[in-house]
Amino acid sequence: MDPNAALAHHLELNNPTQDSHLFTYRHKNGHQPLMKSKFLAELAKAACAAGLEPLQGHGIRIGPTLEYLLRGMPFDVMKVKGRWSSDAFTLYLRKHTQILAPYIQAVPMVQDTFIRLTMPAVC
Repeated sequence: MDPNAALAHHLELNNPTQDSHLFTYRHKNGHQPLMKSKFLAELAKAACAAGLEPLQGHGIRIGPTLEYLLRGMPFDVMKVKGRWSSDAFTLYLRKHTQILAPYIQAVPMVQDTFIRLTMPAVC
């Protein structure tokens, strides 16, 4: 997807005023700033239309998490940077292994760390 084309389409479609939020959309008789709940609802609709399972709030942040990990950022630092209050982000990483696999395989150092931290403990 071309972000410039998407932004141009949004501006043409919603025509936000100069003093409104950038991601304002037409709502009833005026404009409404895009709120997190509306964004997630629209994202869920798009995912369902594409036959995908909708992502939850933290699941959306998997892209930046992946980018930092691929650049060598340690998991514990990513946990702080991403404001993850628990190790739940490892569950999101596990869930998205099909997406992550080609990228993780490209960086062996990240692959070893990923496997060590996300695989369940063997008892």
